[in-house]
Amino acid sequence: MKTTVRIAALVTLIAVLSLWISTGAHRGWTQTSKVVVQRDEITGIDFPVRQKTFVAGVEILLAGAGVSAALFGTGFLVNRRTAAPVRA
Repeated sequence: MKTTVRIAALVTLIAVLSLWISTGAHRGWTQTSKVVVQRDEITGIDFPVRQKTFVAGVEILLAGAGVSAALFGTGFLVNRRTAAPVRA
């Protein structure tokens, strides 16, 4: 049981870290949209356009690391299996 909880902690940490890196490793808050500048073909004027996107921020990374640390700490609290007493 102890090993299972520690493996779950490691898997949680790897999953959150890979999510954070794959969405751009943003060191600010989570963003749900991004501003992209486009140019009007006729007038040549640049204008901002919002695109829906998800970029995980540092709070997602810290929350996942906290959950992983809590799981890892729980691994120390789980009792080891004790052998059944031998009756004579």
